[in-house]
Order: sequence, then structure tokens, then C-alpha cells
Amino acid sequence: MKHAFLFLLVMATTLANAVADDGARLKATYLEILKPYGADEALLDRCWEEVVEAYTGPRRHYHNLEHLANFERHLHSCKDSLEDFETAFLAMIYHDVVYFTTDGTNEDQSAAFADRHLALLGYPADKVARCHALIMATKTHAGSTDSDTNYFVDADMAILGADPAAYQRYVANIRQEYGASPQFDRGRQRVLQHFLDMDRLFKTDLFFDRFEKQARENIAAEIRSLQAN
Repeated sequence: MKHAFLFLLVMATTLANAVADDGARLKATYLEILKPYGADEALLDRCWEEVVEAYTGPRRHYHNLEHLANFERHLHSCKDSLEDFETAFLAMIYHDVVYFTTDGTNEDQSAAFADRHLALLGYPADKVARCHALIMATKTHAGSTDSDTNYFVDADMAILGADPAAYQRYVANIRQEYGASPQFDRGRQRVLQHFLDMDRLFKTDLFFDRFEKQARENIAAEIRSLQAN
């Protein structure tokens, strides 16, 4: 029993340290992007703390700073293919800042939150509008004529193509956010089937080649599991 407790304590400490490291890395990039536009450090820090507060709420088992860090890694992997990496990074930071709405306006409210912050911080209006559009693209994850949008939504969806063990952790965390219920299972199954019915889950060749096959296997397996319950 003592050894099991110590193991759990070490794991919890390791996870906490990793989250802290992720948060520090994300903050450093956030400040690097926004400092040139003239906002003072206190305002930048205040805006960042509001972001952190949103992503560390008690229901945030998946849509948290760890999710942002994973999203950022995938976004960074296609940085050379993006026309405006900085705006894509900021859209990533804000894309789930508002969650658990009851009227399906998560993305709308997150985009509005980003608008307020970025305008306050002096980010150019055309780039704020671009950030807003990228966040709204995560509402449907549909293909776009805009290359940056396709890379952005693909990076957000990359978790679907994770190895089976990581995918199971993702599913468990999503379930923790919403709670196990027949209503959740039915809604989840509809969303997964929608993904499976797409011609391509991933719109860019880069992400398609990396993740499409595994994502379809993961989704099909989860649907079978839901149907068996």
C-alpha cells in the first residue's frame, strides 16, 4: 500500500511539473508575440492569467493547458507551412478558453474573448479578425480554401490519431468533463460517426499521412465500445 501511494505521489508530482513547464513555455511564446505591439507587462501578465484561470477550472480534464501544449506541438510541426504562425498560435491559445456552454456557442464566445484581449493588447485589427476566423473554424473542422485554416484544424484534431493508449486517456478525460450518461454516449456517438463519415478527417497531406489511418481505427473502436454499453 505504501509503495502504491508513493508511486501515485510521484506520478502526480511529475504531471504537475509537466503542466507547469507547458504553461511557462506557452506563456513565453505568448509574450514574445504580443510584446512588440506595445502593451505593458502588467497588462500582458493579467491577460495571460485570465487565460490560465479559464483552462485550469475544476471541470477541465481534457480541454486544459496540457491540450494546448499538445496542440502547439502539432502546430509547431507545420510552422514552415503556415503564412501566419503567430496568429495561429494565438488562436490556439484562445480556441477553447470558453467551454461548457449550454447553447453550443463555445467557439463564438472564445473568439469574442480573443477579440477583447487582443484589441486591448494592440494586436492589429486584421490579425484579430484572422484569429477570430481560425477559432470559428474549430466549430465544424470542415475543409477550407485557406491553407492556414486547414493546418490549424488538423493540429486541433491530431489527438484522434494518437496511439491507442493515448487515445483511451483522451476519451477518459472527455468523459470526466461531461460525466457518464446515456445522453453523453448518444451525443458522442453522433459526433464520432460524423467524423467517420468525412471523406478525410485531416485536410492537409501532412496530417493525413501521419494520422488518418490510426484516427479512423480509434474512432471505429470507440463507436463499437459505445454501442456495446
